[in-house]
Amino acid sequence: MLREIAALKLASVNAQIGSIAAGTVVFAGTETWRTVYEQLLAGGSVREYRSVAWVRSADYWQDAPGRQSMRANFAAVQQRVLIERIVILPEAIWPDDLTLPEEPLRSWLQEQHDHGLHLVLVRESSLSGEPDLLADYGIYGDRVVGTQELDEKSHTVRFTLSFDSQAVLLADDRWRRLSIFGIPYQSLLATPPA
Repeated sequence: MLREIAALKLASVNAQIGSIAAGTVVFAGTETWRTVYEQLLAGGSVREYRSVAWVRSADYWQDAPGRQSMRANFAAVQQRVLIERIVILPEAIWPDDLTLPEEPLRSWLQEQHDHGLHLVLVRESSLSGEPDLLADYGIYGDRVVGTQELDEKSHTVRFTLSFDSQAVLLADDRWRRLSIFGIPYQSLLATPPA
């Protein structure tokens, strides 16, 4: 039985090595990916980070690991990394009759804005004809794409890093298409409350 289990484990490790050799690293069921995420931002080789945050609950990045990652964002901006973030919000968090989203996400957005991140908000409902734009990912410079898969409580179940140039080009295209639906956060601050 031990040999059978060991053979299965070795096959799994072999598949992971093959994936890494192809330029893809997958972190599943662990927060270890945040260390890599923070190293990418702090390493000095990434001068631009474009992030898409598909917020599906008010708990999005509100836990201790999420707050730590936000501090890494703020530190990166201090090191002159340009961070642009498109935030996709559902009706429950950003009702049509409100100029800005509900708390606690409103404070989360304001904190990012105050630390120099460039924010653009998108109403999830405006993407009904573009379902492929509903994703949570980041583009690190022009070399790496990180895709985050979340559960219903906004906890990461899988984070995939791809160093494949075609994946970066596809993510860049999605970013441009998604930008069309966005409203700059700065302009919402200047809008009288609804």
